[in-house]
Amino acid sequence: MLKSRPDRHGAIAVSIHWLSAILILALLGSGFRAANAMDAATKAGLLRFHIPA
Repeated sequence: MLKSRPDRHGAIAVSIHWLSAILILALLGSGFRAANAMDAATKAGLLRFHIPA
C-alpha cells in the first residue's frame, strides 16, 4: 500500500509527513539551543546542523 487511496493515505505520503515533522522539531530545538548558547564553539556546532537543514 505505497500509493494513496481515496479513503487512506499511502505509506510514502505518511513517511514524508512524519519525516518533515521530525525535521521541523529538530530545527526548532537546534535554533533555540543555538540562540541560548553561551559558548561560541557550541553555537557554531549547532548552527552547522541547523543552517543546511
